[in-house]
Amino acid sequence: MVQYVWSEQVDSILGAGESLEMLGVRNWALDQAGALEAVGRLSCQQIAVTGGDVYRPKNGRLEPTYDNWYCNRNDGERMCEYVERSIDVARNYISDYPNSDGGTFFSLVPLAW
Repeated sequence: MVQYVWSEQVDSILGAGESLEMLGVRNWALDQAGALEAVGRLSCQQIAVTGGDVYRPKNGRLEPTYDNWYCNRNDGERMCEYVERSIDVARNYISDYPNSDGGTFFSLVPLAW
């Protein structure tokens, strides 16, 4: 039996990144271009991004920078509105992150249903 981190659908999107298992994190980190592509694909699937973390390579492995973002659902917010807003927050954070010269990686936390 296959064990998914999020779901077959989400794992197929995020699994293109670098595994974070060696850090004890069951997720993947993608470079800026890959993370933006993943956010776009999650948007097409109507999957919200509740937040994410930033990593940088150090001594041959990814290490957390302790930078992150989150996007909670507002009271009374329809799910479709939350998905759209969370995607915008993720896209803006990743796009605007300083020094994202290919050496910065982002893990995404999709909304697990």
